[in-house]
Amino acid sequence: MKIQEGLDILKKEVALSRTPFGRPIGEYAIESIQAVIGDTKNQDNDLVKCLGCGLVMSILLTSEGCPNCGVEEMSTEI
Repeated sequence: MKIQEGLDILKKEVALSRTPFGRPIGEYAIESIQAVIGDTKNQDNDLVKCLGCGLVMSILLTSEGCPNCGVEEMSTEI
């Protein structure tokens, strides 16, 4: 799924401070999600889902693992 297709998911994560799995999202991860939403030049990049906490995030910001829980395993199946 591309970022532009998943903007609703990202906005819900910020509004609820929860992942789609229901896990809490920390402030650093919220700031990262807000950066993804605001980055209109990279909306054609993929979203990935953390297999640990369920956070949905841009693939560009997960090279060192999930910004929420640190797990390095990601899935493109959202």
